[in-house]
Amino acid sequence: MITHQIHDPRTTALAERVRAEVGPTADAILAAVAALAAAPSAGALAEEIHQINVAAHLLAEMVRTCRPELDEGGIEAAHSRLRHDLRTPLVALKGYGELSLEVAADEGLDDVSAALGPLLERVAEVMVAIERALPATSQAMDAEGDGEDDCGGGPRPVSYPAGRVLVADDSQANRDVLVQYLSREGHEVVAVGDGLAAIEAVFERPFDVVLLDMIMPGMNGDEVLKAMKADSRLRSLPVIMISALDALDSIVRCIEAGAEDYLAKPFNRVLLRARIGACLEKKRLREIELSYLQAVENELTLAREVQQSILPKAFPNRHALAGHGLMDPAREIGGDFYDFFALEGGRVGIAVGDVSGKGVPAAVYMAMVRTQLRATAQFGLSPADCLSRLNEHLSADNPRCMFVSLFYGIIDCAAGTFTYANGGHNPPAFLPAGGGVEWIKGTNDLLVGVMPGMSYHDARLTLAPGDSLFIYTDGVVEAIDPAEAEFGKQRLAEVLAATAEAPPAILCDGVLAAVRAFEAGRPHSDDLTCVAVRFLGGA
Repeated sequence: MITHQIHDPRTTALAERVRAEVGPTADAILAAVAALAAAPSAGALAEEIHQINVAAHLLAEMVRTCRPELDEGGIEAAHSRLRHDLRTPLVALKGYGELSLEVAADEGLDDVSAALGPLLERVAEVMVAIERALPATSQAMDAEGDGEDDCGGGPRPVSYPAGRVLVADDSQANRDVLVQYLSREGHEVVAVGDGLAAIEAVFERPFDVVLLDMIMPGMNGDEVLKAMKADSRLRSLPVIMISALDALDSIVRCIEAGAEDYLAKPFNRVLLRARIGACLEKKRLREIELSYLQAVENELTLAREVQQSILPKAFPNRHALAGHGLMDPAREIGGDFYDFFALEGGRVGIAVGDVSGKGVPAAVYMAMVRTQLRATAQFGLSPADCLSRLNEHLSADNPRCMFVSLFYGIIDCAAGTFTYANGGHNPPAFLPAGGGVEWIKGTNDLLVGVMPGMSYHDARLTLAPGDSLFIYTDGVVEAIDPAEAEFGKQRLAEVLAATAEAPPAILCDGVLAAVRAFEAGRPHSDDLTCVAVRFLGGA
């Protein structure tokens, strides 16, 4: 990168402002650190005080040798970069200072506590001085620094659940501070120093939340974030971005890419604790929700298997008839049903129904309707009488006002007749042996289960060898394509005419395939159920 240092009056003004505003407070921090190191009990916190001393001298040296450089980003980029660099040592100063104050209070090191108080005051002052010299260009960054931790008296912070945290930051001091912060909160912490190591870590072991620095070698933070969100296994892993940068567009970009939250350096410990706690709580609730959804999905899968098991698998064994039925629910379970069963005298009962509503209530009601219809049919009643009795049973105790459209017919194999009743159902298709498609006319009475006392009527159709019947629910003709057009009876007739000579199973499968192709991937609007029957004739 080509830089133009140099005698640019704007960078000179920046450097002079930093030395004037920040220099005195940086020197005051050095004096406070010296007083801390001289405390009689300082040896108990030798490592922490050493880190504080290193950070204090780094800050003072950065202020003394401040020489902002211009590149293609211009004076605004130089301003942001200098602000970022000056705020970086404050992470160690503030972090180790607050940690040391906690330890000193716990262990009764009053002289150390007394020396740490002025030090932390000077740290707060230098943060204000940096804001005066290099004000934030984003309101988001200003807001991050409004509140300070209450490390003395006052109410104890809210307790949050502990979790497994990955810290990715290229600054060793920052990593050390965060590890100590989070470990004291009970978290299990892993720290890495660059983006590539962060990617390796999240793929090797599970974490509950990731703290991700925006500026790192190898891969920067937003590149790591995009890589994580692109993988389905990591998409729900909460990520909190951390940086001393004040570029609002970078913050917004990360949030839009899937970051859960953002934290500015130096860290406000209460804010850090709250945001990590909130992420862990969200993750816990999300896991509970996913577990519940998985349990519901398992239950629905089982319910689907049970529902499919009660539908007949094979057509009654009659030389004069061949038949097949299928049901493809719009959801895991549906409210449609079909049935065929043997009756006395070589007859076969055939029913197709569509219960109001969808899902579990419709499936339960469907099972009840099918069971009652089968039981009623065994008394040798006509289709109309069966629908009348069924209507009385269903409407007598119906607090949810459910009902069913139901087509029920009986084929007499010896006589070659089809006697049927229609309780508000779609008229079936009749496929004569000579070709063509006709819609069965006759009764079209009220839906079953709406109100007691309704009358139903029989109609009769004479069958010749080779004639076929196709009975279906409105999920066939009311299927919707992406352009909001319905499949309709005309398309159904065309499919039936093209496959009229095929066996009943192929006829049903052909209609199902045609409807699903018509929908072109659009979610199914309704259950799809159909039955195809061919009269073969003969004894």
